[in-house]
Amino acid sequence: MLRVLSYPLLLLLLLLTGYELCNVVRVAAGSPMGYKWLLIGIASYFVLRLFSFFTRNERWLQTFSHELSHAVVGIMFFRKILSFQVNEQEGVVFHSGRDIGQIFISLAPYCLPLFTYVFILMRVFTVADMIYVMDILIGFTMAFHILCFARQTHPLQPDIQSQGVVRSVLFIVAVWCFNLSIILLTVSRGLWGAITYIFPRYWNDIEGVWNMIF
Repeated sequence: MLRVLSYPLLLLLLLLTGYELCNVVRVAAGSPMGYKWLLIGIASYFVLRLFSFFTRNERWLQTFSHELSHAVVGIMFFRKILSFQVNEQEGVVFHSGRDIGQIFISLAPYCLPLFTYVFILMRVFTVADMIYVMDILIGFTMAFHILCFARQTHPLQPDIQSQGVVRSVLFIVAVWCFNLSIILLTVSRGLWGAITYIFPRYWNDIEGVWNMIF
C-alpha cells in the first residue's frame, strides 16, 4: 500500500525539483563565467580519462563508490554495516536493520554524488583564495559520478528491480534534479546560500499549488 502511494508523491517531487532546476540553470546561464572552474574540473576528468594510468583503476573506483554510497546512506538510517567488499567487477554491502529508508539506501549509488558532496562540505571551510580549487574538484568528481551512474543505471540492476523500475526512475531523476541544483547554487552562492535559496522556493511552490487547488 505504501509503495503504491509513493508513486504520486515521487512524481510531485520530480515536478518540483525539475521545475526549480530549470530556474537554477536559467540563472546560471546568465553568468557562465562564474562556473568556469567547475567546467574546468569536468573537462579535466575527461582529459585524464585519455591516459591509461588513470583509467586502469577507474572501474574499481566506480564499484567502490557504488558500495560506499550504500554503506554511507545505510549508516544515515542507523543501519549496522556487517560487511563491505569490493573488487573491480562487483561489490556487496551487508547491513542490519529494518526496511525504513530502504529506497534511499538501495538507490543512493544512482543519484548521490558522494565524492562531490565531500568537496562541497570542504568548500565551507576553505579560504576565499582557494575556493576555485574546491570548484575544480567539485566539477571533477561530478563528472566521475555522472559517468559512473550512466554505466551502472539500467533496469536489470537488482537495486532498481527491488524498488520497481518506474518508481526507481522517478526517485533517481528527482534526486538528481535536487543535487544538480545544490551543486550549481553552491558554486555561485556557497552551500548555505544554496540551502537558503532552494528550500524556501520548494516551499513556496508547494504553497502555490495548494492555494491554486484549494
